[in-house]
Amino acid sequence: MRRADGADRGLSVSDRTDMREAGIPGDDRLRLLAAGQDDLQVLSALLQDAIIPGEDMTFDKAGRRFVMVVNRFCWDRQAVAGVTTDSGAPVYERQLCGIQIHGIDKVRTAGMPTSRRGALFSLLAITATTTEDGVHVELLFSGGASLRLDAERLLILAEDLEEGRPTPNLPSPSDD
Repeated sequence: MRRADGADRGLSVSDRTDMREAGIPGDDRLRLLAAGQDDLQVLSALLQDAIIPGEDMTFDKAGRRFVMVVNRFCWDRQAVAGVTTDSGAPVYERQLCGIQIHGIDKVRTAGMPTSRRGALFSLLAITATTTEDGVHVELLFSGGASLRLDAERLLILAEDLEEGRPTPNLPSPSDD
């Protein structure tokens, strides 16, 4: 990003003043509870193209919940007004978001590396199928990887953890 005085700062957000002046308020954080299919469709759309480090996904067996921290692209916000990259391209926003999926009894993987440490996953969608035993929540990632979470019911909490961070990168289908 460029400051008003023309100095090049890269894409650092150490000076949050520029973000606020550009119209990115700190209190505009996502906070959702998905307890039905309609809720899940909205949440899935908001989390599409989220980047998730493999080590930031964990199954808390004792707490019966699956927890992850994702770096979500803010589809719910337009490009930052009045801020561009050095080449004049628009600047968008990404935000760290904590996700908790409750009532999990079992986690199954498909196409996932044995060790997820150091791996990055791009979330395509979250779906849920109701069965006579409960609900199967499926996290679908680019490259064909997926996680299936067997739950007693659909209950997903999502909450942004901090202020947004600028990004010049708009996800595209070719990224998947």
